[in-house]
Amino acid sequence: MSFDAAVRIVAALAAVALLAAPAVSRVVEGVRATLAARRPEAPGDKAVSVTGKDLHIVLDLATRLKSSGCVEGVALCQQLIDVMLGNTKATK
Repeated sequence: MSFDAAVRIVAALAAVALLAAPAVSRVVEGVRATLAARRPEAPGDKAVSVTGKDLHIVLDLATRLKSSGCVEGVALCQQLIDVMLGNTKATK
């Protein structure tokens, strides 16, 4: 094989790679989308909307726990309310 033939082969392979790149990219994106659709959702993947009713339920529970003397339960309710309102200092 001469040097001229080797250069032509490399040039032909480069041309094929350039022409096939968009098609390969579409195939790869399709495979990624399919795999992502089959992946089970993690618990934190979906955003949960917190309503006023939810906050009232937790506040009612905190009130009942406070009246029964459960200080730790009231603190946990406070942490839950902080998380529900998006307060970042809710974690220890």
